[in-house]
Amino acid sequence: MSEEKDQGFSERLARQGGMMILIANPGSSTLKLSVHGESRDPSPHTIELHDDPAVLDRSIRDWLDSREGHRADGFGIRIVHGGDRFVDPVLATQTVMDDLRKMSDLAPLHMEPALKTLEAIRRTAPGLPVVLSFDTAFHRTLPERARRYAVPPEWVEKEGVRKFGFHGLSYDYIAWRLQSLVPPAGPRRTVALHLGNGASGAALLNGQSIETTMGMTPLDGLVMGTRPGNLDPGVLLALLRKGLSPEKLESDLNHRSGLLGISGVSSDYRDVERSAETGNRRAALAVELASYRAAQNVGSLSVSLGGLDCLVFTGGIGEHSASFRRLVCDRLDFLGVRLDSDRNDGGSDEKIDRRISPDDSPVTVWVLEAREDWTIARDVRRVLSGKNLPFSGGKGEGKAFPASPIE
Repeated sequence: MSEEKDQGFSERLARQGGMMILIANPGSSTLKLSVHGESRDPSPHTIELHDDPAVLDRSIRDWLDSREGHRADGFGIRIVHGGDRFVDPVLATQTVMDDLRKMSDLAPLHMEPALKTLEAIRRTAPGLPVVLSFDTAFHRTLPERARRYAVPPEWVEKEGVRKFGFHGLSYDYIAWRLQSLVPPAGPRRTVALHLGNGASGAALLNGQSIETTMGMTPLDGLVMGTRPGNLDPGVLLALLRKGLSPEKLESDLNHRSGLLGISGVSSDYRDVERSAETGNRRAALAVELASYRAAQNVGSLSVSLGGLDCLVFTGGIGEHSASFRRLVCDRLDFLGVRLDSDRNDGGSDEKIDRRISPDDSPVTVWVLEAREDWTIARDVRRVLSGKNLPFSGGKGEGKAFPASPIE
C-alpha cells in the first residue's frame, strides 16, 4: 500500500471525527475501554469484568478519572446479539435493557458481560448517552435461503429460530476498509474470516452480508477457542438421553470444546501451535482441524457468492498467525487463492493492513486489523447526530467529563 493511499485512509478516518466517543468492548471476562475521536487512542485499556458491581464500578471510574478535563460526547458498547428487534444501533434505555435480558440465553458467554458493562457505565457516568451497537445487525441483509433452517414452521414463527450471524461490527469495518484498498468501490465477491477465540466467516457481495457461518447463536461454524463450531445436533440429543443435563451440555459447549477440547492444552491458538510444534499429537490435530474447517467454509461461502475475488483474514489469529493463514490458503488453490510468502510472513513491512497475495493472483488476499471500535464509534455518531434515530441530546460542543462521575 502506498504512503499516498495510507494518507488518504487517515484523512477518511479523520472525517469521521468531530465527536469524542468512549468505547466499551466486553469479552467473557475482560472489558476493553478505548477512545475514538480526531485520532484513535493508541493504548486501549483492559480491566477485569468483576462480579462485584462495586469493584467493576471503581475500575471504570478510575479510567474515566484518568480522562479528567477531556470532552466526551457519548459511550458506545458492543452487544453481540440483537435478535430480530435490534437491527440498528439504539440508545440504551431501561426498556432496551429489559429486552436484551430476555435474549441472554442465546449468547450467554457474551450477553451477561455486556449487560453487566452497560449497568456499570450507567451507574458511573449517568449523564452520558450510551449507544448500543449490535454484532447481528450487519447480517440483516441475509436472504431468506441463508437465514432459514429446514425445521418445522412453528419453530420459526413461534420460537424465532433462524440464523442471525455474528462478528458484524468487524465485517462492517472490513466492507468499508476494502473500498479504499480496492478502488473504486471494493471487490465484488469477498469472503472474510474473523479468527480469534471466537471465529466465523462471512460472504460479502458488494459489501453486504449474504451468508455467514455462525447461526442463531455463536456456537455454530468454525472451530473456536472453547466452542465446537459445526456439530451434528443428534449428538446433543444422544447425550441428553444418556442423562447429561442441559446445564452441563451448555457449559461443555461454551467452555470445554474447540481448540481446548481437542488439544487438551489451551484455548489460546498460540499455546496450541507451540505445543503442536513440540510433537503433541492432540495439539497438532487441533491446528489441522481448525485450519481445515476454515478453508472448507471459505469454499462454501464462495459458492454463495458465485465465485471469489477477495479473501480477508482478521482477528487475533487471522492478523498474527502467518502459519495458520498458509494452512488455510494452501487448501484453496483450486479457487485461485495464492500467497506471497514474504508478504504473508511480514518481512520488513509491519503494517497490519496489507495484501499478502502476489500481484498477479486471481484472488486478492488481505490481512486487515479488526476494528470493531471504528464501527461502534460510527454508530454512536449517527445516533447522537440524529442521522440514525431521533435523539434530543448529544449535539453541540460535547460535555466536559467530570473528574468524578459519581459523587
